[in-house]
Amino acid sequence: MAREGESLLTLREVTKSYGGVRVLGPVTLDVRPGEILGVRGRNGAGKSTLLALMAGVLRPDSGVRTAAPGLEVSYLPQETTLYGELTGLENLRFWGIAQGLDRNARRARSRWLLENLGLADAGTKRVLAYSGGMRRRLDLATALMGTPDLLLLDEPTAGADGESAALMLRLIEHFRDRGVGVVLISHRAGELESVSDRTLTLEQGLVVG
Repeated sequence: MAREGESLLTLREVTKSYGGVRVLGPVTLDVRPGEILGVRGRNGAGKSTLLALMAGVLRPDSGVRTAAPGLEVSYLPQETTLYGELTGLENLRFWGIAQGLDRNARRARSRWLLENLGLADAGTKRVLAYSGGMRRRLDLATALMGTPDLLLLDEPTAGADGESAALMLRLIEHFRDRGVGVVLISHRAGELESVSDRTLTLEQGLVVG
C-alpha cells in the first residue's frame, strides 16, 4: 500500500495497439489513495483498454506501469462476473474464497455488502431471479469481497435503475473515504461530476482534458 502522498499506480507514456492500430496513448497519469478518478469518453475512446492496463490484465506495448509495493487491486470489467444458478451469498462466498478469506471473514463481509447494497433479503435467492439493477449491485459486491487498495470500475452502474446506482455510488464513496483509490468509468449523466475528485477525458486514446 502506498504511503500518504504517494501514488498507488502510475502510468508513464503507456501505449496499446491492436492489429497495428493504436487505440491508447501515450497516456501518463497516476492514482492516489483516497480519491475517485473519473474517466469519460465516447465509445471506442480507449477507456476499457486503459482500465485493463491499469489492472495488469493487458500489458502496454510501450511505456511503464508502476504499482505501489503490495498493491491489492480489484478490477470490475463491464462483463458480469456472476453465476446465475448460485444465490447472491453463494456468489460472494465464491469470490471470498478466491480472495483467500477464511469462513468467518467471508460470512461477515458478504452479509455486510448485501446489507449496504440493499440486497439483504435477496441473498438466498438465485441470481437468475435478480433484476438488472440487483445484478449490477451484486457485481460490485464481488469486487469488494477482498480488501483492495485500488478499485477499478468499468461502467458499474450501466443499465442500473436510479436507486441501484445511488446505492452503488454511496458504497464507492465509503471506500474512497477510507483511503481506497478508485478509477471509475461512466457514461451516466452527472455521475462522474457527483462523486469524482478528479476527472479526465479520453478521445481517440489520448487524454484531452
